[in-house]
Parts: sequence; C-alpha cells; structure tokens
Amino acid sequence: MAINGLMRLVRQLDEVAATTVYNGPKACAERVVRELQQAGPSWSGQFSNSWEINTPTRTASGDGGRGEPRPVYTPPITGREATTSFFTRNSVVFRIGNTSPHALEAIDAVEHGREYWSRRRSAQPETQLGRRKWEVSPEARQNASYRGQLGGAGEGNSTRTAPLDWFATYANANLGRAVQIEMDAAMSRLQ
Repeated sequence: MAINGLMRLVRQLDEVAATTVYNGPKACAERVVRELQQAGPSWSGQFSNSWEINTPTRTASGDGGRGEPRPVYTPPITGREATTSFFTRNSVVFRIGNTSPHALEAIDAVEHGREYWSRRRSAQPETQLGRRKWEVSPEARQNASYRGQLGGAGEGNSTRTAPLDWFATYANANLGRAVQIEMDAAMSRLQ
C-alpha cells in the first residue's frame, strides 16, 4: 500500500513539474503577444489581432479582425499532456508568429513606394491604440521606404502608429525581460 501511495505521489509531482514546464513558457508567450500588440502598429487592428502562438500541443490564433488588440490565450492542458509533450520532445517549444498578409511591412522588413503607403482605407487610425500613438510628418515619404519611416520627400504627409524598427527594438530590449518575469512567477508557484 505504501508503495502504491509513493508511486501516485511521484506521478503527481511529475505532472506538476511538467505542467509548470509547460505553463511557464505558455505565460511567457501570451505576455509577449500582449506586449507586441501594444508596441506594434495599429491602424485597423488587423495586424494586432493576427498574432498566433504555436504550442507543443495546440495553436492559438488571433482572429485577424479589425479593432482594439484582443489577447491570444493558449488553452490549458492536463498534466498528462504536458508530461507527454515534454518527454516525447525533450523540450517545450513555443513559437510566436503573425498571420497578417502585411506582417513583413508591419515589422519594417520590406520597403514599398509612396503609392503603397498612401492606399489606406481611412484617413486616421481606426483603433484607440493607433490614435494614441499616431505620428504625422508634414513631408511625404521617400519613394522607397519602410512603414515606420516618416518624411524625406517634400510636400505631402506621412504617418505611422509605431516607430521604425519597433519589432527589432522589442526583441532586443524587452523580450528577455518578459520571459524572465513569467518564468520567475511560474517557478515561485512551484515552491
């Protein structure tokens, strides 16, 4: 009887540890997506709402719809699922991506001509987040420019709702902090 009780305790501890190994990165991924939504451009909200989190067991995606940023939550899993995903892969890997057709433009990875940037559906950002961060330059964009570049080409105007290279800046300055905060919280729940 004592051996059965001990084995049950070992299994429960194993599941708690595995769940923490899963829930720590899960919380990190959700926090990073929330922070990316706030840091990135928000004109219609479609880019902000197109973030997705791939977990070892599931994928959670934003709806890609217009409007204010909506959180992306990964569904909870059982201890058994966490244990299985951890031990079959020997790691827990979470991937964050954006499914918007304009993701490369939004993270300032590709340049376009002025005509491309002037084809907006609305004269000003549709989201409150975008309106709060909206910057307008009294000069038009250069013919080939990134989304975050303002001015440089004379008469006209250019706008943005996030600074140039916001994504690289977040990855270099804030990503590690977000991971550290969430993993510390997960580990403190174990104690």
